[in-house]
Amino acid sequence: MEPAIGSGLNTAVERYYDITLDLYEDLWGEHVHHGFWDPGEVPGLNGADRHAATDRLVRELVSYAAVPPGSRVLDVGCGIGGPALHLAGALGCTVEGVTLSARQAARANEKAQAAGVGERARFHQLDALGTGYPDESFGVVWALESLMHIADRVAFFAEAIRLLAPGGTLAVATWAVRDGELDEDERELVRQILVHQVMPDFSSLEEHERLARAAGFAEVATVDWSDAVANSWDPGFAQIQQFERGRSVMRDLARERGVDVLGFFHAGPLMKKGFDTGVITYGALRATKPRHGR
Repeated sequence: MEPAIGSGLNTAVERYYDITLDLYEDLWGEHVHHGFWDPGEVPGLNGADRHAATDRLVRELVSYAAVPPGSRVLDVGCGIGGPALHLAGALGCTVEGVTLSARQAARANEKAQAAGVGERARFHQLDALGTGYPDESFGVVWALESLMHIADRVAFFAEAIRLLAPGGTLAVATWAVRDGELDEDERELVRQILVHQVMPDFSSLEEHERLARAAGFAEVATVDWSDAVANSWDPGFAQIQQFERGRSVMRDLARERGVDVLGFFHAGPLMKKGFDTGVITYGALRATKPRHGR
């Protein structure tokens, strides 16, 4: 059954991450996102393991967007707090994290306290498009693999520029789709990925750049990291096969949590095919709010 899209999207996203929180944390650690490798590296052979690679992706986005140390950061779609803990720890930032999942927010607050950064990293169950924070509240708006869940991306960029102080930084890393027309088989692959990952649609990196400029951002740039992150969906990295011990395990999970949980397991092969064929892409965007006007 396909999850609700549109008015029911937030509820569907909240439920998905509530019921898969422990699965992601068990498999991928504190970072519920892709890893990053250099060309020619293979996880478990001559490249970083999944924990080191996902840590590196955070550092790559910090570097690419030139996130200033000590910034006040809004972390949009904070997950269980992995990137925020890096921002609050190594960079000395003050982070407000928002997520649709109450379980994720609670777990992130637990992890922040355990890491000794509870005073600088706080997490809340809030809609990123309706946080209630005043204008110009942040020096950085950070969105690492959350924009795919937001149907109204025009509204996201408008809200980001509202929340940023003049000269502030927007840092985005996101799943995307190849720019241009897709054929029927490619559209079907994308449709299946969207269903299983509770996402409304994908935008291309080029479209993200256009939306940022239209919202009034300056110094907008994107980089394609598809090749660097594609290893994330290799079976040995995702380690999803360790749960696939027969139909009984899957049946028990579905009975306990609902059939939506099975999307977690279906995503791996679909995403691997998407990267292998070039239909699914991945990249980062950086932009700056102008200091004078828009």
